[in-house]
Amino acid sequence: MKIALLEEQAHYADLMASWLRSAGYVTVVHASDKTFMRDVSRDSYDLLLVGEHAGGTGGAELVIWLREQLSAVIPVMRISENKSEDHVVSVLKAGADDCMIMPLRRAEFLARIEALGRRVPRSPAPAELLNFGDLSVDLKNRVISREGRRVSLTPKSYDLAVFLFSNLGQLLSRGYLMERIWGRGAGTSTRTLDTHISRLRADLSLTPDSGWQLQSVYQHGYRLEQVDLRPTMFNAAGQHNLVAC
Repeated sequence: MKIALLEEQAHYADLMASWLRSAGYVTVVHASDKTFMRDVSRDSYDLLLVGEHAGGTGGAELVIWLREQLSAVIPVMRISENKSEDHVVSVLKAGADDCMIMPLRRAEFLARIEALGRRVPRSPAPAELLNFGDLSVDLKNRVISREGRRVSLTPKSYDLAVFLFSNLGQLLSRGYLMERIWGRGAGTSTRTLDTHISRLRADLSLTPDSGWQLQSVYQHGYRLEQVDLRPTMFNAAGQHNLVAC
C-alpha cells in the first residue's frame, strides 16, 4: 500500500514511518497540514494517517475535510493522545475508520494498518472473464476483446486497461498509475503514460459514443467512467430532452 502520514513532531513521524517501511509500505511523510492536504488532493493513496500533532489544522477538522474533498473512499486512521471515550467517539463520527491512542505499540499499530488495508479496493477478483459492455477481459490469457474481436495491446497497455477498469469512476493520479503499472523507481516519464492512455482510447474505443469517457483531470490524473448512451431529441426551443428507452 501507499500511505500518507501527517505528523509535525519529527520523532513521532520518524518512528511511525520506520515501522511502516519495514513492513513494506510506501510511506510519504508530511510535517505540514497544508502540504498533506495538497498532496492527497493531487496524488492517490491507499491509506491516510493523521497524527496527534496535525499541523495547524485540528485532527477532527482535517478528517472532516478529507471526507468532504476526496472522491475516493480512502481509509483514515487518527493517532491521538486523548484516550477518553468521548474523544474517540468524536474522531470516529468525524469520519475516521480507526483511532489509536498513544503511546503506540508496533505490533498492534501494524496489525491495525493491515486491517484497514483490507478495505482498499484491489485489482479484479479472481474471475477468469470480466465483461464491461462490449468489452471482455480474459484475465487468464491476458486478452481484451471488443465485440468478440481480440484487440492487439502491448503488455503494459493491457495492465493499464485492466487497472482502469478495476477502478471505474476513481480519479487515479499519474504517479499512482506509473507506480502500479511500471513499478516504483522505474524512471518512466509521464509522457509514456499519456501515450499509453491515448492509444487505449483509440484501441478500445473509450469514447462517449461507445459509452466510455477516459478523462484527463488537470494536475491530477485520469478517470475512466461509463456514460449514458440514451438517445436525445430536441424540442421546438432547441433544448434537448432524454428519450426514455
